Amino acid sequence: MNYNIILTLIFCLFLFFNCTEKSDKNFRDFNDYSFNTTIEGEGTYGIGYEFEIKKQWYANKKYNFFYYTNSLAERKFLIPGSLANDEFPISWREVNLPFKIVKRADSDTLVVIKNNKEFIFKRVKNSD
Repeated sequence: MNYNIILTLIFCLFLFFNCTEKSDKNFRDFNDYSFNTTIEGEGTYGIGYEFEIKKQWYANKKYNFFYYTNSLAERKFLIPGSLANDEFPISWREVNLPFKIVKRADSDTLVVIKNNKEFIFKRVKNSD
C-alpha cells in the first residue's frame, strides 16, 4: 500500500513539472525577436501554438505571418501535395522544410528563402 502512495506522488510531481515547463509565460513572443537562421528537417515545420528555434520556445502571441501565393504552382512549391487553391494564405510554418527565415524584431515582414527563392510573409494581428 505504501508503494502505491509513493508511486502516485512521484507520478503527480512528474506531471506537475512536465506541464509547467512550457507554460505560456515561458514562451517568447516570436514578434519580439530577430532571426536569420535555417530550419532543417522534412515535412512542415509545425502548425501548433508553440514552436522551437535553436532550443528556444516561441509562440505567435500577438501576430502571425502569412503569404498569399500568386499561383497554384507557387503554392505547391511551398507546400508540396497541397490541394487547396491559391486564394488561401499560407502561414510561414506550413512551408515544407528546409528553408531559411529572416526577420527583424517587431518587423511587418518575414522572409522565407527556399531553394534561393524569396517569399515575403506579411504580419497579421491574431484575432481573439
